[in-house]
Parts: sequence; C-alpha cells; structure tokens
Amino acid sequence: MKHIILSISILLFLSSTLFSQSLKVIWEKQPLENGAIVTINGVLSDDLFYELVAHARVKNNTDRDISVLVERVTHDTVTGSMNQFCWDSCFAPWVDISPSPYIIPANDTTPDETFSGHYLPQGKIGTTILEYVFYKEDDRNDSVSFIVNFVVSPSSIEDITAKMKFSNAFPNPASNRVNFDFDFPNEVKTASLKIYNLLGQPVAEHAFQQKNGKVSIPVDQLLEGIYLYSLSLNNKPVVTKKLIIRR
Repeated sequence: MKHIILSISILLFLSSTLFSQSLKVIWEKQPLENGAIVTINGVLSDDLFYELVAHARVKNNTDRDISVLVERVTHDTVTGSMNQFCWDSCFAPWVDISPSPYIIPANDTTPDETFSGHYLPQGKIGTTILEYVFYKEDDRNDSVSFIVNFVVSPSSIEDITAKMKFSNAFPNPASNRVNFDFDFPNEVKTASLKIYNLLGQPVAEHAFQQKNGKVSIPVDQLLEGIYLYSLSLNNKPVVTKKLIIRR
C-alpha cells in the first residue's frame, strides 16, 4: 500500500513538473490565464502616427534563468493598418519572431518596457487580433500567450468638431455672396452647408468636395432679411448661426 501511495505521489509530482508553465503573463499588475484575451479601444484619428500600445510583463516561475523568445501570431488584421512589437528591442512590422532572446532571471519579472505590442490604425477603423506567444528558447512547447483585440472606432462628432476649423460667415451682412473658410479632419466623410429662412425652409445648399479651403455661396437671389446657416458633418448638424442679407 505504501508503495502505491509513493508511486502516485511521484506521478503527481512529475505531472505537475512536466505540465506547469515556466512563464506567466502579467497584465496591469494581474496574472493572466494562458491564452487570455484583452481589448484595447481607440478612436479613429487622422494622425498616421497614432497608435494603441499593449504593455505586458512576463514572470519567470522557475528557480533558474530562462532565455525567452516572442512570436507574434496574426489572427485578423484591418487592411491598411500596421503593427509591430518590442522585446527588449523594437522590430520592423514584418518581423514575427524576436531575433534574439531576452533572459529573465529566476523568479523574476521583466521590467515594464521590455515587451510592448504597437498597433497603428493608419486612419482605418475595425478590429485587429494579435496573439503574442512567449516561449523558452530551448523548448517551444513551454510557452504562454495572450491575445489582444485592438479596436478602433469612428470618432464621435464631439471629437471631430473639436479638431475642425470653420469660420463665421463673411461678410455678414451679405448682399451677393457669403464666404466660409474651412479645414476638416480626415474623420469627416461628408460635409454640407444649408441656409434656411425663418420658416425652416432650405433656400441654399453646398456640398463640400474638399477637406479644406474657402467656399463662396451666392445669395443674390435671396430676399433681404434674417436667415440661419447650418453646417453638417457626417450627416449631423454641428454649427448653426445667423446670417443677414442686406442690400
């Protein structure tokens, strides 16, 4: 009976030794389960250098130093976007496996800046799914990974209006033409300007074909009086002001 118990104990010990993970991913100071999924959200920007960054630390659970490599696995990607990762050094976007290992001391954790995954939307919305696999240089099967959903959503209308430039109507009062200077961010897909009489009826309209410049709208056919002009971006009104026609 003692031999049976001893044999079972040895098997359990060997099993835990064989199947325990040498590495652990730490995300925001909390350990992750192997294969855990995290999400990083961002908002569309016209800055081509705008990026979402995933920072993680890797813990060595053993009592010996371990040389660790990283592999990036792409599960899904937004066409036109770009991504890269850093493992002690930063690598070009086309590199999927770190060229050299990073040595994690026994029972120690990598510093904050050792690993980072960088996602550059390049003005594209959508979700890119990347998995980062950390594994022992001498044993690919002894590994741990986590998956990052990089999600970029359209900018809110408040974000867009905060970045746009749109002048007041000039001259105002106007007689023959009314002018506007404008500069819209790349998030603007459609832009239009309408002039209304006080009954709420549209009497003039202009659809913008460019992101920036100056537009001149004829108003010589309008009767003298008070009107309202309204700017809409992405089919949402963002500016409404008074315009006077006087001759």
